[in-house]
Amino acid sequence: MEGSSEDLSNRESYQKFGENDPTDNNKIKESKSFPMKKICIITLSTLLFIVIIIIAIIFLTKEKLKCEPGYYLPDDDSSQCLKCSEENCFNCKGTKDSNICELCYLGYKLENSKCEINHSIKAIYKTDIDYEVINLMHFIIIQHVSEMIVDNEKVNPDEEYNFTTAGNHTIYYLINTSDLESLGEMFYGVENLISVSFTHLFDTKNITWFSNMFYGCKELTSIDLSYLNTENAIYLTGMFQQCSSLKSIDLSNFNTQNVTSMSTMFYGCNSLKKLDISNFNTQELTSMSSMFYGCYNLTELNLNNFDTKYVTSMSYLFHRCYSLTSINLSNFNIENAKFMEGMFQDCHSLTSINISHFNTENITKIDYMFYGCNNLIYLDISNFHYDKNVSLFYDLPDNGKLFVNKDFINIIEKQIPSSWDINIIDLNNIDI
Repeated sequence: MEGSSEDLSNRESYQKFGENDPTDNNKIKESKSFPMKKICIITLSTLLFIVIIIIAIIFLTKEKLKCEPGYYLPDDDSSQCLKCSEENCFNCKGTKDSNICELCYLGYKLENSKCEINHSIKAIYKTDIDYEVINLMHFIIIQHVSEMIVDNEKVNPDEEYNFTTAGNHTIYYLINTSDLESLGEMFYGVENLISVSFTHLFDTKNITWFSNMFYGCKELTSIDLSYLNTENAIYLTGMFQQCSSLKSIDLSNFNTQNVTSMSTMFYGCNSLKKLDISNFNTQELTSMSSMFYGCYNLTELNLNNFDTKYVTSMSYLFHRCYSLTSINLSNFNIENAKFMEGMFQDCHSLTSINISHFNTENITKIDYMFYGCNNLIYLDISNFHYDKNVSLFYDLPDNGKLFVNKDFINIIEKQIPSSWDINIIDLNNIDI
């Protein structure tokens, strides 16, 4: 109590002379040092917590590293995903130097660690909007689909499929063709189809009808027909009609020995620049009307092997082949031909046509045969016979050379520019 009285008197004396009590300063210092220590402890704790989090993230990331399908994490190095060596492998395992496939993508099957084809057709479709329902294949043919895989997911081929996202979509079809005789209109009007290929599992040896198979596939740019067996095909009518984006078609394996109709086969294929059909056997062919109609960019065409002795219709055969510069038809046999109207119509780049052997006595129609051939400067039609008025020429160039028999010139004379060199042949006075 005495100490307390003394402290009190000291405090009063300090206050009397306006001075601070030293004990108050010590208390102030003690109060200030406490929060500083607290802040340091909190800061250190926070830093420690952050370090622990970073270490945990690194550890968990390394621990949970997962590879995309077709890639694997090597047993001897878990820092980088590597591509599976086996094509079409969905999941594999191994070291950096070697790996073994354990699971193939749907549409393939695993045999001896290799992914073997287990589909008949691979088709790629392009959709422009989300949740788009498109026509995939002719409903009769799709009834024979035993397995259908869309973007590596099995779906029911009997149900309408809805593409949920825009973009390219791959579909594998496994089809039983044992009961099919026709693939007609298989992809008719499927404008979203951009690529299609057939495998050895697509058996077409009994198929006779391929007509309009790809009709209207306007976006189709890639097609593989190397496994398509056409040995019993009879109808190829309109097979590639309106495939306006196709720049090339490999038909080197096509067996056409029994085909009777190739009419409109390449109609509207206006992106084709070259077409090799030199292997075509046309011994049974009866119709080739409009076969190359609208092949705007086709610059050359070899038909030297074509046997046309049974062909009755050649109407509009080369109509609108704007870029075709020459055509050799010296082997063409037209003894059974009836229709040849518009055969060379609008062939703007043709400068000469030698069809001196064409005898048209049995022809029913030859109208518009050379309409729009505005660069044609040489033409031999000396064997043309026609006893009716016919409009054969229109828009010929100012100068050219024509060989024609004396009976036919009376029918077409007014259609030929007066500046042309017209050579009239008297067939009755030609030595045989």
